[in-house]
Amino acid sequence: MNLSKNYEDIKLELQIAPLIDVVFLLLIYFMVTAALIKKEGDISFMLPANIAAEDMVEIPVEVLIEITNDGTVQVEGMRFSRDDKALDDLVLQIQGLKQIAASQRSPFFVNILPHQDALHRRIIDVMDACAAAGVKSLSFSKAQ
Repeated sequence: MNLSKNYEDIKLELQIAPLIDVVFLLLIYFMVTAALIKKEGDISFMLPANIAAEDMVEIPVEVLIEITNDGTVQVEGMRFSRDDKALDDLVLQIQGLKQIAASQRSPFFVNILPHQDALHRRIIDVMDACAAAGVKSLSFSKAQ
């Protein structure tokens, strides 16, 4: 070993390529481990607030009664034949729908849609059934 050699003559070099590799590995390591930590923003909580209660929106219950040109009455997929003059089953169906509306505290409407060639007597039969069911809001739609 030669200790008499002058150390000032030796040129020291810093190799940058391995340093860049180490920095990138550290960067990847910290990025992966940081994703595993749960942040405070991810914790859900509810702050107490003084918010006025919104008014409930009343959705009305509307029943559409169709009267065909041959006198058949259709309500909610149920058909009542033209031979049934009293329409007792229609009265029960309307009363049931009216009770559903009352339990939901919603307004109840009946809309009659007669065919343009329907007999007026059949329309009056349907109106009588609505009156027997206790319907207060009855309207007519234009025939299509």
